[in-house]
Amino acid sequence: MSKSHRGTGIRKEPNHGRGKCAICGKDQVKILYEQDVDGKKVKICKVCKAHLKNVARKDAKLAKKATAETQPAQEQA
Repeated sequence: MSKSHRGTGIRKEPNHGRGKCAICGKDQVKILYEQDVDGKKVKICKVCKAHLKNVARKDAKLAKKATAETQPAQEQA
C-alpha cells in the first residue's frame, strides 16, 4: 500500500525544503531543522543537527563527570 502522505510538509516549503545549510554550507540539501546558532534561529541539515546533539551530549557527560569528581573531595574536607 502506498504512503501518499509522506513529504507533504516539505512540499509546501519553498524549493521543497531544500537550500544551503547555515553550518556546513552544503547546497541543495534538505534544511528542515531550526536551531539556535549564535543567538539566531537558522535552518540546518540533518547531519549538522546530529553533530550538535552529539557534541552537547559529550559536554554534558564531561560536566557530570567533573562534578562527580569534585563532590567527594568536598565531602572529605
